[in-house]
Amino acid sequence: MQYFDSLPKLVYTDQNGTSSIRTNLLARSSILPSIFNNPLLYYQYDLQDGDTPEIVAYKYYGDSYRYWIVLFANQLLDPQWNWPLDSNSFNAYMTDKYGDEDVYGTVHHYEKVVTETNYDGTTTNTVTVDEETYNLITTSTNTYTLPTGQVTVTIGKKAVSIFDYELGINEAKRTINILNNNYVDQLETEFVKLMSK
Repeated sequence: MQYFDSLPKLVYTDQNGTSSIRTNLLARSSILPSIFNNPLLYYQYDLQDGDTPEIVAYKYYGDSYRYWIVLFANQLLDPQWNWPLDSNSFNAYMTDKYGDEDVYGTVHHYEKVVTETNYDGTTTNTVTVDEETYNLITTSTNTYTLPTGQVTVTIGKKAVSIFDYELGINEAKRTINILNNNYVDQLETEFVKLMSK
């Protein structure tokens, strides 16, 4: 199925009174958020350098024209900026945005990092702080004995460079949802029905 062929049509009349049929590019539908948590419908995939929506669609659905399903399943409206950049594109983006600035040595922001380890495992919470607060943070590790067992709390701090900040944003886009192949035909059918209303 070709994505744009399934979008609804509308009649457009220009200022001269000439009418033509146009594709409504603004038509949208979405997947209910609760469905994303269903492990029978979706599984996670970590994008590799060079993966595009078309490549992922071909790998998993055998059809590169199903790229829209990859984007739709992740609610990505802008594949250029919502998709992770490969390393060459990322470097070009950094050069274009920051020019000659020292992106490795310039601090973007400061963080306080609190790590707690108990019988349930380890959780880490990160809070962005200003430079003054960052300088006042004393790193420490303390262990407490509670009725439920021992808890170890570690307080740390981190200065995040511009490069690490931008890289973190890019890498956070790497894990995407892949719709189970068993449901792809059904999704296409439902999508066409929704777009025809």
